Amino acid sequence: MADFSGDYMKLAMKHFTIVLLVSLCCGCSTLSATDAPIQRYSNDPLEGLNRKVYSYNRTADKFVLRTVAKAYDKVVPKPAKRGVRHFFANLGEPIHALNNLLQGKYDRALDSVFRFAINSTVGMLGVFDVARRYDVHPAKEDFGQTLAAWGLGPGPYLVLPFAGPSNLRDGIGTITDGVIVYPINEVSDSRGTRNTLFVLDVLDLRAGLLGSDELLESQLDSYAFLKQAYEQNRVRAIYDGNPPAQEEEDLDF
Repeated sequence: MADFSGDYMKLAMKHFTIVLLVSLCCGCSTLSATDAPIQRYSNDPLEGLNRKVYSYNRTADKFVLRTVAKAYDKVVPKPAKRGVRHFFANLGEPIHALNNLLQGKYDRALDSVFRFAINSTVGMLGVFDVARRYDVHPAKEDFGQTLAAWGLGPGPYLVLPFAGPSNLRDGIGTITDGVIVYPINEVSDSRGTRNTLFVLDVLDLRAGLLGSDELLESQLDSYAFLKQAYEQNRVRAIYDGNPPAQEEEDLDF
């Protein structure tokens, strides 16, 4: 918490790559149905400002992040990239465990604890996903999903600088997960080491998106497309991939 602005920049850039990766690849996250109704993210009162921020983010990505990610993807061997991805995914397990616990998903919380324990030891600090051999798969949860499970609506749609699509609820959740429990900060006391790990994490995430760039660029209105993709992903994530029938109908607008 000592360097909030620095943590925000790191968190924002990582959030940007995760949102694109999950939304464009139609990844369906976690969470079983809650009793709280989940609203659609059609509330976009700041669309004019959001579109300007979106355009800025896209330009920064095109000329900086994507260019470096292409070099990373070309130079680093696939096994090494897989190990890097597993390592950083393992660092997120405590956050998943905590949010599962806060939502009363005790079995899933235990799964996250088990994954972190065995992958951090037998899996050599998470480089190898040993837990999958025991059929224990990631149970991803974030604080935005926790707030939704507690009944908080999404609020207005937002496009955050360097971070991309979000909303008021998920923005609060992202800051809570990232700034208060940012896992890379716990790896080393050395700022240089933490910054290096952060860059590697973002590059690996962005490299995983390169195959989806064409899909986004082919859209007549990429802003609207990504907003809808984000909405669909978050609703399904909140309901563990099984939203109620009415929500499914709303997603197909």
